[in-house]
Amino acid sequence: MKKSFRKTVKKLIPKFVFSLREKYEYRQWIKNGRPSPPPHIVKQNAIREYREKYGCNVLVETGTFLGDMIEAQKRFFKSLHSVELSPELFELAKKRFLKDSNVFLWQGDSGEVLRDIVVKLDEPALFWLDGHYSGDFTALGKKECPVPEELEAIFSGRNFDHIILIDDARLFTGEGDYPKIEELNALVSAKNSRYKLLVKDDIIRFSF
Repeated sequence: MKKSFRKTVKKLIPKFVFSLREKYEYRQWIKNGRPSPPPHIVKQNAIREYREKYGCNVLVETGTFLGDMIEAQKRFFKSLHSVELSPELFELAKKRFLKDSNVFLWQGDSGEVLRDIVVKLDEPALFWLDGHYSGDFTALGKKECPVPEELEAIFSGRNFDHIILIDDARLFTGEGDYPKIEELNALVSAKNSRYKLLVKDDIIRFSF
């Protein structure tokens, strides 16, 4: 076996195995009645579904973490912005996406940084809000859940019909810093009454 062929095989094997794992996790999730939280592939597909339906070219994410969502979506969007509070995770993401010219990384509090991003947008974007505190290696800001501030930031820009997806719907019960879903709906509807709310597969979805 030639060395160049061996290198090619080694590069392909991890991706192939990961794809098989995703398919297995998805089948198990369906078999078990679609419990929350769903596997990551479900979240990835939700973003792609809305991108295709509404023709979004720009993805804006809060909560970069290890960069897995950006990695999964970077081929499908013209530009991707991701905000991370943790300086350490931000530096890791910079290394991971060093060669991706369409990926723009931001470090800081998402409720504040989003205002700097939306002012630069010249078209509707798809927002994936996943910057709330989740323990482990995630960073804790002023609040465990900055989603209300993130929504205010989104609507502080030009009046575009953005698509807004919020991860971890199960956590929005009104406890701690997490508002109830009804409160989020009221906030969004006050900004634009045309938005329709759908909660599915642990994702809060605001679209038209």
